[in-house]
Amino acid sequence: MKKAAILVFSLLSVYANSRWQHDTLKFSSGGSTLTGYFFDSHRPGSPTLLFTQGFMDSGDVWGIGKTLSANGINVFTFDFRGCHKSGGLQSLANSQEDLDAALITLKSKELINRYGIDTHKIVLGGYSYGGHMSVLCCIRHPEVKRVVSISGGDLGILANSMAANSELKKKYTAFFQSIQKPAGPVDFLFDDPVRELMEQHVRFDLCRQAHRLAGKDVFLTGGMDDLTVSLEEHIIPVYRRFSKIENIKLTCKIYSCDHSYRNVSTELMNDIAIWIRDR
Repeated sequence: MKKAAILVFSLLSVYANSRWQHDTLKFSSGGSTLTGYFFDSHRPGSPTLLFTQGFMDSGDVWGIGKTLSANGINVFTFDFRGCHKSGGLQSLANSQEDLDAALITLKSKELINRYGIDTHKIVLGGYSYGGHMSVLCCIRHPEVKRVVSISGGDLGILANSMAANSELKKKYTAFFQSIQKPAGPVDFLFDDPVRELMEQHVRFDLCRQAHRLAGKDVFLTGGMDDLTVSLEEHIIPVYRRFSKIENIKLTCKIYSCDHSYRNVSTELMNDIAIWIRDR
């Protein structure tokens, strides 16, 4: 196993009147320094959720770290390379390398000793872009048996849609330009990030590789009013493809919400906690 360079900073009291604080961790991926946040359950041997977000989110989205750590689940979240407080440049391939580096970090002696991590109880999870990336990482890592994707969708489906609709492709190109640093939170490797997806769409297509989830435990969610990762275009096709996989444990829940999940975040956190603990 590769060694990961880890710097653990002092506890940050981000939640007033709460003992559920977090450690800020710095670790290396592809020669860049990434910023992560560890929410300690203070229960040695408890499950650990490695959670990643979308481009526009950083830190403790929905209070998932605070909430789950208070319920006996460690949470480790980080900013992808080139995003928010992490260095380097963002790309689809780099994001997969970042997840690999985060897994190495969680399995390091430093973190095992500090937090009592049980490396057999690591669960992958993510929201939006992070959801897709987490499922793809789970596909590539036979030792990881569980993953939750919150409106993660499938970039392979998106690539096919853009190939058939030039206006949709232009829309996404414009969106990525709008969130480019310094105006936005992301520093991209490619001038047009859409190009990487279009040229390597097979590599990032979940449905094409779904058979590699055989024997794994997958929790998918979607929002009834989600117009970003819609039920019709993403969640239902992914669910139907995954449901055909041999020996998969597949859970899918649809919430009455848009892409933000703001109005159902408490319900969502409760469902994730139950799903992680009760298996």
